[in-house]
Amino acid sequence: MLVNIIKKYTQNITKYDINKYALSNNHKLKDREIDIIYSELHNNIDSLINNTDYEINKIKDKLEPTTYLKIIELINFYKEKYKDYL
Repeated sequence: MLVNIIKKYTQNITKYDINKYALSNNHKLKDREIDIIYSELHNNIDSLINNTDYEINKIKDKLEPTTYLKIIELINFYKEKYKDYL
């Protein structure tokens, strides 16, 4: 059930939303990073949900190190926050 909610939500995410979310977490993204994240969310969401660590590691070299670390930090935060639902 939660997976379907996540998939539905990510279908509607825009590049503006990604940038706004990053800024709200005190992180500035480069335009190409926004494009990479947007593409992964829209084209690879099933794999991201089911095999998060592996999929994020695949794009590690395409992102700035600080961006990659921020993504890992946020993934871990939300995994802990919603562990009873995942």
